[in-house]
Amino acid sequence: MESKEIFELIVKADEALKYATEEKQAARAAQATRLLTQARDEALAIGNDALVQQAQQRLSDLQRIEGEAGAPLGEG
Repeated sequence: MESKEIFELIVKADEALKYATEEKQAARAAQATRLLTQARDEALAIGNDALVQQAQQRLSDLQRIEGEAGAPLGEG
């Protein structure tokens, strides 16, 4: 996978969260987690540290938000 495609995965994850309705928030968070994990893994495979860091930061942010909310966003 090329850098541009990996970046597009990160953007898709961001948009899934940004446009999630309240009732779809958990499903969108799970989708974003899958996309970001894929982006991180693909970036690792091609040695693109900048994209690895972007994806990992967003994954960390999602985990932090889940912790603050008291319930996993990725369930549902």
